[in-house]
Amino acid sequence: MTSPRDFPRRKLNDTPWGIGIVGGGDISGRYASCIKASPRLVLRGLSAKDEDTRALVVDPIIDIVVNLTPPLAHEAVSRLALQAGKHVYSEKPLARDLTQARSLMKLAAERGLVLACAPATFLGNAQQSVRQLLDAEALGTIIGARGILMYPGPDKWHHNPAPLFGPAAGPLFDMGIYHLAALAALFGPIESVTAFASQSANSRIVAKGPKAGERFSVSVPTHVCTLLKFVNGQIADLVFSFDGVGSAAPALEIYGTKGSLCLPPPSQFDGTIKQALSYDAWSELVPLRDEWDDSLWIAGIYALVDHLEGFDTPWPDAEFALHCLEAMVKIEASTNLGETLHLETSCQRPQPLTQETIRRWKHPDQRAA
Repeated sequence: MTSPRDFPRRKLNDTPWGIGIVGGGDISGRYASCIKASPRLVLRGLSAKDEDTRALVVDPIIDIVVNLTPPLAHEAVSRLALQAGKHVYSEKPLARDLTQARSLMKLAAERGLVLACAPATFLGNAQQSVRQLLDAEALGTIIGARGILMYPGPDKWHHNPAPLFGPAAGPLFDMGIYHLAALAALFGPIESVTAFASQSANSRIVAKGPKAGERFSVSVPTHVCTLLKFVNGQIADLVFSFDGVGSAAPALEIYGTKGSLCLPPPSQFDGTIKQALSYDAWSELVPLRDEWDDSLWIAGIYALVDHLEGFDTPWPDAEFALHCLEAMVKIEASTNLGETLHLETSCQRPQPLTQETIRRWKHPDQRAA
């Protein structure tokens, strides 16, 4: 079986990697602008319509397909791209369920292709700074974490919010994934989950855009509370909600026997971190790396390309995405069954990102010739 590392490497001054974006939603513009600004990448095409997708993914000038379609379309588009011989970077989740996700992973392995999946925010300055503190045991023994995502929901701003209130979405799959990925990257794999959920309404109304005023159905819980137990012993309690107006609580806190950390929202790559090494004595931490900026918002794609070029860079690989997907699937199942459920998958805790990697992402001419 061919490994992705068996692919020919691209060296300095070779043609940039050709990127094709599938999906024309709100986030596609940001991906496109970051890709266009990178000399290491070149945007070869963007497909916003179903009828254009096949032509784009089979185009020989496309090396990597960036899958930004609605959640339920992720598996089909990624499969089409892999069958066409393209590497894939998908928005989260990897697929609707574990069977679909494992099938994609098998196909990628058989074709010797790279399959990666957001979120990649664990590569950002905030979570990497926290990782450095945890590895240095600055907080002592890590006890656990508490996190919250609380806001009125994407129907208040998104031009087409209905898919975000359906299967493979809702606050758990759409936003909770960021907390789960952050904690798996910092603590290691999750062992078991227990969860409860509720739904405030069966329908909502689009607030903005061309569909403003239209009513759509809500088919998933919009308020989810879960407890996680990690293989290494930590315990976390998390709330993901599209039902509240907001929360003054920190987006994510980490607790140790010698200190606590207050993190920015895990959906962000950077942000303010506060630390307390004695009771209620909080201070702001200096960021780990001053070279981090918004141009690295596509860190996940850079990490994928590093992997293809033979660099030993931590990246959002399919195994990590599968574990996060199973956590969400099991949380969803626990809300229906009222039981604690154990995870069958695992993942490697990604290695820390090096300063050399950040410099290479910002300055592609520093790649090895």
